[in-house]
Amino acid sequence: MHELLQFSLCLLAFNCFALAKFNHYRDVFKTRPSNKLSTQFLIAAWISILLSLVLSVVQHNGYGALLFCGYMALSILILMIFYSFKVSWIKIISALNITVVMLSGLFLSVF
Repeated sequence: MHELLQFSLCLLAFNCFALAKFNHYRDVFKTRPSNKLSTQFLIAAWISILLSLVLSVVQHNGYGALLFCGYMALSILILMIFYSFKVSWIKIISALNITVVMLSGLFLSVF
């Protein structure tokens, strides 16, 4: 469950980085993002990616950084494919990703 949370946070971070950019946001939502919204996406992305790194290193010690690099590469690959070919699915993927982050975080906090 820890690995799912770490990967989901990484995927969320890179999706936020992408949505903070004008072109990607316009492709997904058909409107222009405000500067405040772009800044909020960037803040959420940095918090999410740093949390993913910290969780990886704490959980897996020395191999956590290597695992984190794998999570980053896989997240970028998935998002690159969807932003290139299926932009209409980004909203659904984002909603599912946020749900997975919340549920896995809740599960880990309870157990």
